[in-house]
Amino acid sequence: MIAKKDWKEGILRFFFPPHCAICGAVLPWGEQNKILCEACAAHTPFLSGERCRMCGREIDNDVLCQRCRYADFAFCAGAAVFSYAIMRQAIAWLKFQGYRNDAKAIGVLMAQYLQQQYPDWVEWTDAIAVVPLHPNKRKWRGFNQVSCLCEVLSKETNLPIWDNVLIRQVDTIPQNQLSQKQRRENLRHVFAVSQTYDVTDKHILLVDDIFTTGTTLQECSRTLLRAGAAEVRVFCLAVVSKCEKTQEIPDKKRQNLGDFMKLEK
Repeated sequence: MIAKKDWKEGILRFFFPPHCAICGAVLPWGEQNKILCEACAAHTPFLSGERCRMCGREIDNDVLCQRCRYADFAFCAGAAVFSYAIMRQAIAWLKFQGYRNDAKAIGVLMAQYLQQQYPDWVEWTDAIAVVPLHPNKRKWRGFNQVSCLCEVLSKETNLPIWDNVLIRQVDTIPQNQLSQKQRRENLRHVFAVSQTYDVTDKHILLVDDIFTTGTTLQECSRTLLRAGAAEVRVFCLAVVSKCEKTQEIPDKKRQNLGDFMKLEK
């Protein structure tokens, strides 16, 4: 008798064969265990060169980008793996399709980048903290995509993950619908630190999927520092450049399949 998990996995692979974690190209037969297509593996579009020390985006001959120069962030440093333009579709699939296999491949890429570009951060970090979803949104989506990424990041780097150290107390409206001023007001007093964790004097690596204005990361960092954390650094899958927009449109075909995959769990 075929297990329920196996037949669901088989149907998923039939409709959506394994694909490149960056560009989405279908992987050739016999290469399903790879995470990147041949082109992306040969020239993985990691952010490189001069990068802003607070958000990680590429800049020209400076320490901070114009956005971060005047931001006065609570976290002491930040980095991102890709530009949002490169990962926009991959992030939309990860968030809206309801199926988490993509997170395994993307999480491995995040770990590789952290270990290669910021090896001192791995030594510095006491624990990984996840930017949380409100329980209502997590229930609707079925998972927190950042938690999925952090599970892989933790496994690959041997860093402990504190998945629930931060609590989202208010179910706010999406940040990408608001101006920068409205984003700050929208997140005021939204986060808290769980009493289960003692963050006193800890160095926390705060992880999120997208760095847009940094407002969410700012409020999470403030919350951790007020609870006694020594320092916070942020690490994101992607960073948005000044000219990019983050209005994400879910792929309805993949979303519907994701709903199917969540049946009878």
